[in-house]
Amino acid sequence: MRVAIARLFGCAAGLACLFAGPSASAEITFCNKFPHVIYIAMAYPQNGDSWISRGWMSLNTGECSVFDFALRVKTFYYRAESAAYRNASGRRIKTSWGSGRKFAIWESSNFNYWDAQNRVLNSSLAEFTHGPETSGDAVSATVTFDAEGKGSSFTVK
Repeated sequence: MRVAIARLFGCAAGLACLFAGPSASAEITFCNKFPHVIYIAMAYPQNGDSWISRGWMSLNTGECSVFDFALRVKTFYYRAESAAYRNASGRRIKTSWGSGRKFAIWESSNFNYWDAQNRVLNSSLAEFTHGPETSGDAVSATVTFDAEGKGSSFTVK
């Protein structure tokens, strides 16, 4: 079970808030249509070929939330996992969304990993899905996780 799950990070990721730039809208929003709480992680590029991965932001069914208001990136990857629940036959299951590229995560609690394209510290590598990208200053998009747990979709704002 995740420990101390809360709305994620704000400006806790270091100098990101100092360099957030003008107030142009460039928000990455996540929406949960799945009938259970989901936890969301993101990975995005840093200097050179390095990536950072961060998680977990919790979203109740029907909620939408911006991952980090200070975040300004040209592209990102995302992953979501549901809280464990019982299906119709009573079996305990967990649904996850992510495919394509692996980044470091920590299942037990919130995390913030640099060089996340590699397994670091106490992490494991998990699949993330590529979100949209922009050639402009920063991408602005909404990612929605469907009610059936079969996929996610995104729209670019």
